[in-house]
Order: sequence, then C-alpha cells, then structure tokens
Amino acid sequence: LPSLSNIRTSTQQFFGVRPCLWQLKVAETILKGDNDVICVAGTGMGKTLTFWMPLLVRENGIQIVVTPLNLLGKQNVACLMKAGIQAISISGETATPANFHV
Repeated sequence: LPSLSNIRTSTQQFFGVRPCLWQLKVAETILKGDNDVICVAGTGMGKTLTFWMPLLVRENGIQIVVTPLNLLGKQNVACLMKAGIQAISISGETATPANFHV
C-alpha cells in the first residue's frame, strides 16, 4: 500500500492539484480494498478526485465510478485522458459489446 505522501505526490504530478487529507484517506481506503467506501462531501469539494487517485498508484488497476449524469461521465473521461489515463464513459449510447470486451 503506498503512503499518503506517495499518493499526494502522484496526484500533484498527474492532476496538478494538492489533495486534502480527507481525500487521501478516502483513496487509501479504496486502495486497501477490504471495505466499501461511501464519501459524502458538498458540491465542488473534490469527491471525484478521490476516485481517480487510486488509478495513479495501482498498476493495471480498474476503477468504476457511477455518475448520475452522462455529461459528468464525459467530463471525467476528458480529464483522465488529459492526465494520460485511459477511460470510457458507459451510457445508453456507448453500451456496445465492443466497449465491454477487454
């Protein structure tokens, strides 16, 4: 399991932001993988970043994030691709057999 310092450094390098301690703790819990994680924070507080941070330190990791809006899924993909992380938003339009085949 990477240290909080390593997670913070990777996040700053890839996304250009310095995560707060609570974001690091959520990412750490996700990385441990032994519990479900529920994160409650206000709009604009940075919940989405907590879902992305494990991708930076988990080699060959897959992260599934469920969003309530198709637009939010597309925005997530754009930000992740900008950071060099492969991503796809699955919706009614993109739920094709090709997108579920690895």
